[in-house]
Amino acid sequence: MARTKKQVERETREEQASRLAYIGTLASGLAHEIRSPLNAVKLNLDLLQEDVDAVAENRREEFKKRLALISREVDGLQELLTEFLSFAKPPSMEPLPTDLNQMLLDMEQFIAPACKHRRIQIVKDFQKELYPVPLDQNQFGRSVIINLLTNAMEQIGEHGTIILRTRETPDNIEIQVEDNGGGVPPENESRIFELFYSTKDHGTGLGLAIARRIVQEHGGELLLQNRWKQGATFIIRLPKSKILEFSHR
Repeated sequence: MARTKKQVERETREEQASRLAYIGTLASGLAHEIRSPLNAVKLNLDLLQEDVDAVAENRREEFKKRLALISREVDGLQELLTEFLSFAKPPSMEPLPTDLNQMLLDMEQFIAPACKHRRIQIVKDFQKELYPVPLDQNQFGRSVIINLLTNAMEQIGEHGTIILRTRETPDNIEIQVEDNGGGVPPENESRIFELFYSTKDHGTGLGLAIARRIVQEHGGELLLQNRWKQGATFIIRLPKSKILEFSHR
């Protein structure tokens, strides 16, 4: 007997959940083994920085630069470890009824100073009286919206525009993060959500993968609408049918 589309989708989700649970168990043990020596390195770096005046004056500036370089690398490894754990073993979701437009305004305030410094304008284009949305406000706000806004800002660099938009259709609630930063090269477009894949020099390749997973856990999808050499729009679609399921749990 042929399996239905829903059965295939359910089996795929179950298989993915099983794989992620296994990865999460491995990641937790690995994180403990890596974090301890990293913390020790960071502590000793701090101690060395306190004793920098004891270094000969003609070598002091070079010594400071090397300490700063090592410190940045350690910070980068700690950030990578934290992001990997967020993907491999995420906390359980706690969806609450959310005023989506207000949440987006709150998240925009976190990135507004950095955008102002780069002369990037953030335009809000919100539909009023949106269908109520149950969200895990911490995970969705921090790991999805902030991530997409930061990605747009970094893609622009300086002097540009980010449009943060909400829309309601008969079937979905949509959030759009649009930028005029040049878009994604066509050869990279199919890989943009892959784990550990990044087009940035110092990217971890985890941000968009984490964002997509969280959106999917909310019953939605995260899509890229690419305009090479013009810009890109990331679209979050939250089906109203899934929203109703959450609200009745």
